Amino acid sequence: MSSPTVYPDSANVYVDGTPREILVEDLPPSGRLLTLGNLLELGHAAESRHDVSVLGVDDVEPTANLRPADGRRLVSVSLQERNMGQRTIIAQVGNYTWLCDAEGTWYQHDLAMTRMLAGDDRLEHREKVVQRVVFQIRADARPARVRTAATGEQSATSADWELD
Repeated sequence: MSSPTVYPDSANVYVDGTPREILVEDLPPSGRLLTLGNLLELGHAAESRHDVSVLGVDDVEPTANLRPADGRRLVSVSLQERNMGQRTIIAQVGNYTWLCDAEGTWYQHDLAMTRMLAGDDRLEHREKVVQRVVFQIRADARPARVRTAATGEQSATSADWELD
């Protein structure tokens, strides 16, 4: 995949609401290949150690507030983040999570819809949370892979989880 196809979403705007074209460079590089439920450890310092795992993907039923654009449907990736460090952290790996369909098209998460489903994102020592990260994908697309990174930097630790 030297030049993957990427799909912009509502997460893809500047603070003032101006659309920003999504760039291939925004997609984190692939990392370890994992199966559903396997953990990716993030943060190596004792105070900031945490891990993340992809648990699965489900369709999201549209509601008055959660509506896909024409020709799209909503899916959510269940992402578990666990704090193994000594400090309170903010669960935010979902911000760096992408979904790939079976045809190789990558989708950036829908920030507004993900926030509508979010709960408390503060994690104390040994706490974990399962977040639902929402994507608007083509109506006929079949989710195949999830990629997540520790941060938005290209050098960040990342992994891909196979959904099949």
